[in-house]
Amino acid sequence: MSELTPTSVETSLAEIWRRIDYVETIAPPEGAIRPQASSGTSTARTRSLNGEWRVRTAETVAEDAAVAVSMDTPISDWRTMTVPGHWAFQMFTRPWYTNSAYPIPIDPPHVPHDNPTVTYVCDFQHDLWLNSRTLIRFDGIESIGQVWLNDHLVGVTRGSRLRHEFDVTELLVDGANRLVVRVHQWSAQTYVEDQDMWYLPGIFRDVTLVELPIGGVGDVFVHADFDHHTGAGMLRVEASNDAVVRVAELGIEATAGQLIRVPNVSPWTAETPRRYVVEVSTPTETRTLHVGFRTVAIVDTRLEVNGVPILLRGVNRHEWHPERGRALDLESMVADIRLMKAHNINAVRTSHYPPAEAFLELCDEYGLWVIDECDYETHGFYHAGWRRNPSADPAWEASLIDRMARTVERDKNHPSVIIWSLGNEAYIGSNLAAMAEWTKRRDPARPVHYERDFDCEYVDLFGMMYVSHELLNDIGTRVERIDDGWGLRLEPSATPDVGTPAELRRRTLPFIHTEYAHAMGNGPGGLVEYRDLMERFPRIAGGFIWEWIDHGITQFTEDGRSYYAYGGDFGEPIHDGEFVIDGLVFPDRTPSPGLLETKKAYEPFRVTFTDDAVIVRNLYDFTDSRPFRATWRWDREGIQVASGTLDLPVIAPGESAEVPQPARPVGDGEVALTVSIVTTQDAPWAPLGHEIAWGQYVVTPDPRPSAVTPLASGVAALVRPSTAPLRLGGATFNPRSGALESLGDVQFTISPVVDLWRAPTNNDARRERQGSIRGEAAQWLAAGLNAMDFSPRSLEGDGVGTLTVRGWLGPRGYPHGVATTFEWTAFGDGSLELNATMTPEGEWPSRWPRAGVRFGIPRTHDRVCWYGYGPGEGYPDTRAALKLGYYESSVAELQIPYVSPQENGARPGVRWLELSGAHAGARLRVEALSPLGFTARPWTSEELECARHSTDLSAGPSTVVTLDAALDGVGSDSCGPGVLEQYQLTPRPFAVRVRFAPLL
Repeated sequence: MSELTPTSVETSLAEIWRRIDYVETIAPPEGAIRPQASSGTSTARTRSLNGEWRVRTAETVAEDAAVAVSMDTPISDWRTMTVPGHWAFQMFTRPWYTNSAYPIPIDPPHVPHDNPTVTYVCDFQHDLWLNSRTLIRFDGIESIGQVWLNDHLVGVTRGSRLRHEFDVTELLVDGANRLVVRVHQWSAQTYVEDQDMWYLPGIFRDVTLVELPIGGVGDVFVHADFDHHTGAGMLRVEASNDAVVRVAELGIEATAGQLIRVPNVSPWTAETPRRYVVEVSTPTETRTLHVGFRTVAIVDTRLEVNGVPILLRGVNRHEWHPERGRALDLESMVADIRLMKAHNINAVRTSHYPPAEAFLELCDEYGLWVIDECDYETHGFYHAGWRRNPSADPAWEASLIDRMARTVERDKNHPSVIIWSLGNEAYIGSNLAAMAEWTKRRDPARPVHYERDFDCEYVDLFGMMYVSHELLNDIGTRVERIDDGWGLRLEPSATPDVGTPAELRRRTLPFIHTEYAHAMGNGPGGLVEYRDLMERFPRIAGGFIWEWIDHGITQFTEDGRSYYAYGGDFGEPIHDGEFVIDGLVFPDRTPSPGLLETKKAYEPFRVTFTDDAVIVRNLYDFTDSRPFRATWRWDREGIQVASGTLDLPVIAPGESAEVPQPARPVGDGEVALTVSIVTTQDAPWAPLGHEIAWGQYVVTPDPRPSAVTPLASGVAALVRPSTAPLRLGGATFNPRSGALESLGDVQFTISPVVDLWRAPTNNDARRERQGSIRGEAAQWLAAGLNAMDFSPRSLEGDGVGTLTVRGWLGPRGYPHGVATTFEWTAFGDGSLELNATMTPEGEWPSRWPRAGVRFGIPRTHDRVCWYGYGPGEGYPDTRAALKLGYYESSVAELQIPYVSPQENGARPGVRWLELSGAHAGARLRVEALSPLGFTARPWTSEELECARHSTDLSAGPSTVVTLDAALDGVGSDSCGPGVLEQYQLTPRPFAVRVRFAPLL
């Protein structure tokens, strides 16, 4: 590692300050000490320098370099910024989002002349620590920082999300000290930090003075293996200096470097995060660490921990807070982990950089498997055909190895870290091989991952992104064929033993679905199908959903309403729009429907049924069923009629148990048995009684004929045009169009009409840079589905109880369309039955978004109750998390607040629903006589489609309801596979058959 001599007293401070070549230097950090671990706590002192710092801003490096900052520079009139923090959240420079394209020209190592720069100054009083050396530690500076202390140049940080420590013992003085850090938005390091996130420069992690006692412990490397054959632990602790190792709980006292065999230890796993307190001591310092015994191995294509194959039910996680960016507080980290654990997530990939170390401490404590990723990505070179890519440029080798070293050395003592990752989307090259070689030499106990190495030349695990279900099946059966590096599926080989040497080697390795199920907006679809494949094939070690959180930035309208901004909202010259809004939780960490679907897909017990039994399968890797119990309840028409607890035997990991069903309740109507697996004690991440898995068994009797008599006379005739309202029982229709105007006391502001449209989801639209659309929504638009016109063709009725309205629904400018028939029948109880059919005609060039009927009633009907599936939204490929039951909600609460407004809120499998309101008068009941789902909104699909942010939507005069016979699935095509074939809505005849009834 390079060292930098402090500034000579003979050298002019101003002269050195004016030198700016370090900004475009391809080299490791300057002046930083060798990276080392700092896990645990120490008796040595630390002092935080976080807080309000004085700052001077400049638009260019040259402007900043024109005036040096010294001990004598007056700064009382300078503005302040909070450290940790980002400039963009403190009114200097704008946030800037791109996914892959660099926001600067691709001309490494050069950066634009316009390069915003902030000079930070921290004046502090310090009492010198005797018999010690002192480090100043920076945990994160984007993009680089030049560090000065008391008019001496200390060094330069390179690696925005990597720790840098500088020895400042000789520069600190007793009393007043001045720390100056020059931070630049762009540098040569920008080319290796293109990580699909906001560009947010600043000192965004902690700044700390750290004491190193003379004769202290120094660096520590804990090796704590577990022998699953004997149950013994093997402990060896390396320290920089002679030290004593003590583990009081295990009765251990030994010297550092000594290998100690410990019989009968409890191993660490993500399910059982058992740790032991280890003290490493010298006469001047004691370091206390929490150590977990565990061994990671690859055995027969399987990823194993402690001798057991594991399945990573994971999520990718960027650090994010909507008001602080990546300057993340501990409370938010704890909230993340508690949410993950409560939703059955057991693994995290730290995309695409090491997180704040406190997060890994929490993963150790709470129990999560971690892939720890280096701060490295060069995705933007894709747009240059990968020419001059740092991965293959020898000039970058030392710098990239340093980045990997800083990742490994800081985090090497965390038991949660089971895999090292070289980085992300940096293509291939000799420097990646060198990083892997260094890592394996330094820490051979953990495998190395890198997703772009499809030939697996320098990694221990085979990884890919956004693999289709079909290709994942090939990978599971070890017959996959991969093209020249872009992951397209070729014709699979006949057997696992047929292929090139590279293919044969790759097929011996476990597979990790590095990113999958892109969680952007409404979705992701197909999660359960992915899960089934992961569970079926031992080679598949699991995967990581992209990603954890929406990276929205809190903003306010002029009238004070809040919303979340995304790419393009800050006037960025190039951007990738809402592509940064792709998480399982909303920016405020509220779970999205996608997280609830993830919880169901990842559940660690599977509850299934036969006609007379309940089958419970334990999907944990290490935990039996004793910490849980199984509760049951029978509901009739959504109302509980019986409940209890199942008498389950102890179920070992991977095993199943079958017990009789609780007695079925006697009586008429549909009944449902729900069995839930719940916790039996409080956990750090959830209270006693928290549901982690469930299953439902529904018994639907044959429908009985209605006892209500229709008013039909049986003789139908053509309805002649008239100005007088057309009446059918308690209903009135427009005599010219056949539009329903009222039913009893319920007015229809929008008459029922066939509806094929929905506001495209992010997965439908698959937006490109600057907002252009491709994907299925582009096909819908090309087919004219967003501009349909309805024309009634004929009205026939008996004048008493029946009316048939035939019509044509077609896109303007196209010959294809839909023939529609609305058959209305009035009944003696005041209800009105509708049988609406839609039949496609002509050559349809696309799928349909939906096949249903839309109507509107006054907005005073602002509440809904229903018996069907809920409580959340569900689409054909995202409904695993829904239970059949009785639910109530306001219309407003039915809306899912996606940051980028889009189709949302569908509730499937509805038996009936009622719309009401405190000021609505009569309720409207809708009974399903054919398979049905519904949405209810305070705006139309067209208004929803036009909105860019939640504040663009306001309630209209109607509650707009769609009754859906079918919906197109949602998939994850914003960055992944589209809708699976079985969930695609192809144009074909559909019917919506319902009964409307006004209720007082």
